[in-house]
Amino acid sequence: MSGLRTFLESGFTIGKYSFTALDVFVVLGIFALAQVMLWLGRLFLNRSMLRRRVDQGKQFMIRRIWRTLVYLVAGMSALSTIGVEMKVLFAGSAALLVGVGIGLQGFFNDVVSGFVLLFEGGVRVGDELEIEGSLVRVERIDLRSTRVITRSGDLIVLPNGMFAGQSVRNFTQGRDRTRLDVRVGVAYGSDTVLVSDLLIQAMRAQPEVADNEEIVVIFEDFGDSALVFEVRSWIRSPWTIDRIKSDIRFRIDALFREHGVVVPFPQRDVHLIAQS
Repeated sequence: MSGLRTFLESGFTIGKYSFTALDVFVVLGIFALAQVMLWLGRLFLNRSMLRRRVDQGKQFMIRRIWRTLVYLVAGMSALSTIGVEMKVLFAGSAALLVGVGIGLQGFFNDVVSGFVLLFEGGVRVGDELEIEGSLVRVERIDLRSTRVITRSGDLIVLPNGMFAGQSVRNFTQGRDRTRLDVRVGVAYGSDTVLVSDLLIQAMRAQPEVADNEEIVVIFEDFGDSALVFEVRSWIRSPWTIDRIKSDIRFRIDALFREHGVVVPFPQRDVHLIAQS
């Protein structure tokens, strides 16, 4: 027993701080307890968030905050156990933190923007967004950045400040449908009523088009070479809008051929003036 006591009281010195074997075991015990607290907290939070149907982005942020708090308390407790005065540590690191803060303004802006995104709910995991003209789907929202995937399958990591600092079109939140427009020109002299009926048929035959939404045909313009029409309706998701438009154009072309409606070539009149 005396040998164990001697071992626990034996120690070493680093700078002006002295440590004993007992201090080392206490520090290890603190971090072991922190791991237990993390596991218990994660278990409780998972059950609570599942019951309240919290979205994935907020779940991630809540777990990250809990983990940070547990490790922060464990680290401060461990330092206090080995005799490090926290006031001296904070005072000595204040100037360093100010300098680091100035150099990492962009980083902190992205972190704050991440908190805003996750707790405000303006952008959530799974949302389909339009950013700088590109359609993307949110895969994950981290503390500093957001991971999105394009329709080409490319994974892009964007800073959270981009979402908070500019306008982002969110197709998922708000109304659950997106308007679909398809333009086509027909030859002068075509039966405009027949053209309108055929455009409605082509749109209605597309399975992704919402059944309970009105299909509208707009006689848009008397063009240089054609009468310009636009058919409009609504789809549930814009993710495959290019393919849907292509299918509708195939259908329009088939119906026009079947009923003798002509899509004209561009025409230009050239006048030649003979000079004597």
